[in-house]
Amino acid sequence: MVVRRLESLGLIIGPLLFALSPLFWVDGHYGVTGGLLIAMASVPWVYGLIGEYRTLRPRLPLLSGLWMLLVLIGMFGTVAFGLQGVFESVLGATESSSLAAFESYPLSVTIVLILAGPVFPAALLSLGAMHWWTGLTPRWSAVLLVLAAAAFPVARVTRSVPVAFIADLVMLAAFCAVAWFAWNRRNEIAA
Repeated sequence: MVVRRLESLGLIIGPLLFALSPLFWVDGHYGVTGGLLIAMASVPWVYGLIGEYRTLRPRLPLLSGLWMLLVLIGMFGTVAFGLQGVFESVLGATESSSLAAFESYPLSVTIVLILAGPVFPAALLSLGAMHWWTGLTPRWSAVLLVLAAAAFPVARVTRSVPVAFIADLVMLAAFCAVAWFAWNRRNEIAA
């Protein structure tokens, strides 16, 4: 019971830290504080998502296992993007110098940023679909997850603080709903 409650809190704390990050962006870039918030958000968020995995696994064993893989790869990309913002700011790198430096490491950059980054919205979309399919949460909650999955990349590509903040609030609302229902689940078998 205590672990389930902590996992539920992780589903709120992670997205909350993430949602605060655009408030600290510098000219459309994560910066030190924004990047650190993004990287730090992944720890409680993944902890909470592991709880969702344990609940989904008996219902959808293969899909939930593949979904957890997407979550881990996506969070790896999320942490990488956050730390990129931290190090660019600390080292005083401009966008053009950062992109030029990446050209020296095409395979690494492709794996860490280009492939891993977009996987997180795919994981969110999958979570919404699994919640819809299993009825683990009401359908409106599953729809919120899908909206959050769609809004996430739009917010990051535009680099607009208002757009990112609104998208992150949708994400926070979606995960507050998931956390609420996770908090109130009874007699779940934690396999």
